[in-house]
Amino acid sequence: MNGVVAIGQAVLDVVFSGNAPVKAFAGGRIANMAASLGRMGVRTEYVSECAADAPGDAVVKFLESNNVGTASVDRFTEGQSQVSLVFLGDDGSERYSCYSNYPASRFDVLWPHIDEGDIVVFGSDLSIDPSLRKPLLELLEYAKERKAVIIYLPGFRPELCSRITRVMPSILENLEFADIVMARESDMVKIFGKSTSEACYNEHISFYCPDFVFVSSNLDINLHTRSEKLILESRNTMPLNLLGWHASFCAGFIKGMLENNARHGIGNLDRSALQGITELAIACAADSIRTGDNIVSEEFVKTLK
Repeated sequence: MNGVVAIGQAVLDVVFSGNAPVKAFAGGRIANMAASLGRMGVRTEYVSECAADAPGDAVVKFLESNNVGTASVDRFTEGQSQVSLVFLGDDGSERYSCYSNYPASRFDVLWPHIDEGDIVVFGSDLSIDPSLRKPLLELLEYAKERKAVIIYLPGFRPELCSRITRVMPSILENLEFADIVMARESDMVKIFGKSTSEACYNEHISFYCPDFVFVSSNLDINLHTRSEKLILESRNTMPLNLLGWHASFCAGFIKGMLENNARHGIGNLDRSALQGITELAIACAADSIRTGDNIVSEEFVKTLK
């Protein structure tokens, strides 16, 4: 079976309730998605950067403990890893304060081996950071040459919304690289000002990328290809931990693709296969609701064997 290369941030999130820290964990949808894939037995490599410091050690240890390769994580020595403080409001809202000290020369990563049919996932703030643009594009070009399936997960911190026009060229270029776009409704509202899958796909996504997976605000799934449109209700109760839900959903969808030998994306799969892939993704996400964790549980993984 083919494997996965995940390109994302290596960030330590520290969550505060009131004025007191309550927990710390590896942040980011892509890092947690990679950990779920590794836990489910998928060959997974992570491409990122963090300092050779305690927060960086915590993130790398988390990945490695879930069978994710970290040879392509650049551990720089001049600077500090990113730490994000997450303040929870009484209404469930989140406010972020991010702290980092990156060196002048960044993302000096060892390129992972990529085979035809492997899945390369990228996104988050890293995918629109101007200082990382050149090395990221070189890696994506390499993935294209190797005939990998490229999945783009758009998304960035809310405070970047005021600068959306500055990063829009990078977002559109990312869409051009992608074979599949997997997006949350909140991402599409921030980027395009659209909240329905039809408007996003027909007016924006389809021009650049043929396949689109859209997660609505109530967690229903809308899947668009050139030949199919599939809508599935997640039947999940609204989770307290949206990060875990979305990360686990993405992991399940990608595992389903690999199991269906989707070596050229999902556009050629029939409706039954697409439904099976999406239902596996929803099951993975439901497990994160049951446990409250950011990744699928060992108990759930046993049910897949």
